[in-house]
Amino acid sequence: MAVLQQEHTEKGVQPHINGHAPKSGLRLPGLLTESPILITSEIRSLGMAQTPRWLRSTSLVIVSLVLLLAAFLVFVPWQQNITGSGKITSFVPGVRPQTIDAPITARIMKWFVNEGKLVKAGDTLAILQDLNVSFMDEDFLEKIETVRDRTIAAQNNAIETARMRTLQARQRELASKAGLDNAKIEIQTARVRMRRADDLTKEGLAAQRDLETANLNLQKAQADSIRSETALEAAKRDVEAARNDESRVVQQADALIMETELRVANARMRGGASVVLAPVDGYLVNIAEVGAGQTVKDGEVLAQIVPKAGALDQAVAVMISSRDAAILDVGRPVRLQFSGFPAFVFNPGWQNFTINTFGGRVAVVDAVDDGNGYYRVLIIPDSTQSQGKWPEAKYLRQGTPASAWILLNEVPVGFEIWRQLNGFPPVLPTKADKGKSGGKDAKKEK
Repeated sequence: MAVLQQEHTEKGVQPHINGHAPKSGLRLPGLLTESPILITSEIRSLGMAQTPRWLRSTSLVIVSLVLLLAAFLVFVPWQQNITGSGKITSFVPGVRPQTIDAPITARIMKWFVNEGKLVKAGDTLAILQDLNVSFMDEDFLEKIETVRDRTIAAQNNAIETARMRTLQARQRELASKAGLDNAKIEIQTARVRMRRADDLTKEGLAAQRDLETANLNLQKAQADSIRSETALEAAKRDVEAARNDESRVVQQADALIMETELRVANARMRGGASVVLAPVDGYLVNIAEVGAGQTVKDGEVLAQIVPKAGALDQAVAVMISSRDAAILDVGRPVRLQFSGFPAFVFNPGWQNFTINTFGGRVAVVDAVDDGNGYYRVLIIPDSTQSQGKWPEAKYLRQGTPASAWILLNEVPVGFEIWRQLNGFPPVLPTKADKGKSGGKDAKKEK
């Protein structure tokens, strides 16, 4: 309520409302006219004491924004994700880029292809001249083949000779055995004659000399039997020695023949190494800066070939931190952005605001890091997602940079902000068989 102030001056009383003089500047002669001024002052003071309209509107807007923000944090979903960057590669090792190395230390004679050319397996890429002194003779292969043929012939003759000696020893053994059998028969005959001579001598029909002769013949037959047995044992030992000698000759011959065959095979391979062939079908790239007449060392890279990859061979290799690798399971869905393919990614947490990204899934998580605490993750196409089919290999070449968002669980935005502020991981590490893939139906892992 306004307060009336009076100023006593020498000329009269000057009223003031809220410390301000009336606009008319009228001087009041006395206190009898004070009531109308009090009523007017009260009406103006009430109007000024009310809350301004702009302040009420601003407060309403702030309260509405707070309620909307709370509803946004509680009810709006957020897709948790792990980000990573990498490049296009091949899931099949056989179609990854390969190097073509120099098989020998040689001089380059001629290149038959240029960079970027599509070659087939077995195509001639270059011709080399061997710098090894042992293989610089143009007739080296023919000469070593001649040596091999002569060695084989000589060893075959040695084997045949050893076999003949063994055969002769066996024949002597058979002869000794036959002599022993004959000696045994002679002993039996001599015994019969001796008994007959003994009987005739006792009856007086034969002379004593005939008995003595029969006895001598029996002793001689027994001595011949003993000599035959000794000869048979010697013949058996000769056969065993001949067989051992034959085996030694055969083994030695086989070793010499194999050695010469190996030398010939090495010479042929060495000669074939002078021709550099394409190992697989693919595109030839990064030819070394060496031309005709220049020398290269054994194992030096001559060129690089990129095999032709099919749709099933495509993959993306991305690197993630050890903290993210601990919670990542095979089979997680992934969204990918490839360099050269325009895309709009507002944030992978809201997939509806992401345009022109490609779908994939985690196929492999390396069991060991790269030495710096990062793990490689291989991602392959996922046909169940939108844009699950990737561009063809001729447009999506190996080595093309790529960005990946590995999708985890769906949580409220407020929970995600709270988790980020506290530095908690998106999910707790679990076993692979208990892991749950991300998506709208995924549940929060406890």
